[in-house]
Parts: sequence; C-alpha cells; structure tokens
Amino acid sequence: MGDRVSVAVVTTTRADYYILRPLIEDLDNDPAFDLDLIVTGTHHSPEHGSTVDMVRSAIDPITEIDAGFRSSDVIELVRSCGVLGTELAVHLRAARPDVLLLLGDRFELLTVAQVALLLGIPIAHVHGGEITRGAIDDSVRNALTQVADVHLVAATEFADRVLQLGADPTSVHNVGALGVDAALRGHSQDRSDALSSTGLPDIPYVVVALHPETRGSATVEQLFQAVAGALEGFPDLGVVVTAPNTDPGGDELSMLLRQWVERRDRACFVASLGVDFPTVVGHAVAIIGNSSSGIIEAPALMTATVDIGDRQAGRPMASSVVHTEPAVDDIGAGIRVALSGQVSFTVKPYGGAGSVDKVRRALLEGVSAGSES
Repeated sequence: MGDRVSVAVVTTTRADYYILRPLIEDLDNDPAFDLDLIVTGTHHSPEHGSTVDMVRSAIDPITEIDAGFRSSDVIELVRSCGVLGTELAVHLRAARPDVLLLLGDRFELLTVAQVALLLGIPIAHVHGGEITRGAIDDSVRNALTQVADVHLVAATEFADRVLQLGADPTSVHNVGALGVDAALRGHSQDRSDALSSTGLPDIPYVVVALHPETRGSATVEQLFQAVAGALEGFPDLGVVVTAPNTDPGGDELSMLLRQWVERRDRACFVASLGVDFPTVVGHAVAIIGNSSSGIIEAPALMTATVDIGDRQAGRPMASSVVHTEPAVDDIGAGIRVALSGQVSFTVKPYGGAGSVDKVRRALLEGVSAGSES
C-alpha cells in the first residue's frame, strides 16, 4: 500500500449507485484515496435507463464493463455473469487496488467477489448481516460476508449476525446506512423538482417500486394484480412507477407495469429516477412495493411506506412502514393509512446522516490493519 489507499468500487445497478454516490464523490475528492469506479450490470441497459450516462457525467474517469445485462432470463443472466467475471479479472489484475468495495446482495456480486478472492484483493462489504426472507438476497449476502475482509454494517443487530457468521470482531464496523446519507443529501425541498422529473401535475402521488419475490410465495402476476387492483380504488392519485430490477421475472413484471401505466390517467413509468429518486420519494404520499428503499431511505425522507409481501421480511422496520400481504384489500387499507397522515416517524432503525464519514474511516483502518498482518 502506498501513501494513498486505492479503492475499487463496483456499481451494477441504478439503486446501488444512488446509495453509493455520496461515498463515491467523497472518495474521489479525498486526497487519502485513489478511486477506481467500476460501472457494469444494468447501467448499460436501455431498458433500465442507460444510467451509465448519468455516472459518466458525475465521475471522470470510470471503468466500464458492459457484460450485456439486458434480460431477466436465467440463462442470459448466467452468461452475463461469465462475461463480467472475465473482463473484471483482466482489469483488477492490472489495477491491483488495496481494497474492493461491494454494497448489498445483488447476485452478480458473487461473480465480482470470486474474482477478487482469486486475485487476493481484500473485499469491503456494505450491508452485511441483514435478513430478507422473500428473496435469494439472503444467500448472496451471507456468501459475501464469508469472503469479505471488512464488514460495514448498518445496525448493531446486523453486526451481531456478521459475528455469528465467523467474522473477526476487529473487522466489523457499525456505520449506519449509506442510503440515509444519500437520501438526505439528494433531496430537494422544492416540490416542483419532483413534478418536473416525472411529468405529473401538482397532485398527491405515490411511488411504486415493485420487484419479483425470488424466494417468496407470491408470483409476479399475483404481485402485479394486487398492487394494480388496490390502486384502482384511488383514481385521483398520481402514480410514479419505477422499473423492476433484473431478478428472474423482472421482464414480465416490467411489461405488466408498463401496460398498466398506459391505461391509467396521471401515471408514468420511469426506467430510472436516478439522482431525482430522493426528491420524488420525499414529496410522495407513500412508496408502495417491496423495495429496500421503502425500508431504509423513505423513513429518512419522512415518507410513509406500504411494504408488500415477503421480500423484505426480516429487516427491522421503521414505525412509518405499513406491512401488507399481496392482496388488493390489504394493500388498499395500507394506502389509506398512508393517506391519513397518521403514520409515525418516531422509530428509524437505520439512523441518520454520517455514514459516509464512518465508511471512509473504516476503510483506512481496515486497509492499514491488513497491510500490517
């Protein structure tokens, strides 16, 4: 390790980039670090908003690996992971960063971690120790914990779980949730900024962020029908629908949501809200669906959440989260609670701002400890 710590940060989706962006910007401007931002996954997918363009405009230079993540078909996903692994190995063998930072539990990160493991590059993992019973994310997250060298967790209970998985106590750092920092930094108080990015008139609206349950009981069709049926009971409400991710079933769900938006007045489908996400969510009446953003970021923005089904089951929930089953009447009741304005924001398990600074300190400490061993 030289005088500066070289950090490679991998982003594979619009969601993790939004969460990582404040950290990325601070690492890029901090003289203690050399940043290598590796942009891959669905960032190059037109169906997901070609968000690589947004990243290029914010950080220069970046390392791009277009592995062809376009489809949610399992065979195509495996093929793309193969391309990603090969091209990433070539890059990392030449770059040799002091540490590789990964966030979350996307399946393609297993490929990234395998490359780093084989090359002997230490891994710093963000958001380990969490539970989401309705998705394969649990298996991915725990696997990443097993190969990581530095653990950057969001709460004390997650730190305890990482320790139960066998991590060295000195490698575990409770830094809070980076998504909270991203939400608070990126939110505009001007409601017109939210409306201009969606095209909606100045009316109350909700954000729908719905993904397949990759390890839950509800099918894509059931999830869609439940949400669409519930929203039919609120015809005067504006609706902003964001594209599902590339988990198996994502293409089918995206098609159903797009077709529904075309039939509904005062609704829009947005492939990626990008940096506008915290502003749009912050001015919404509620976020509806099964995205982690409803669990972590929305409470920080004082926006109610209607959390549907099992995808996020196991995460600690803020008092502003209304959990429902994937059924029309149940979701409708949850929306009515959100519209009532009676939702409490007194309990926020993921804390407030300050995570970025904690992560930077933990990276310096973790890399220094590794170089001395």
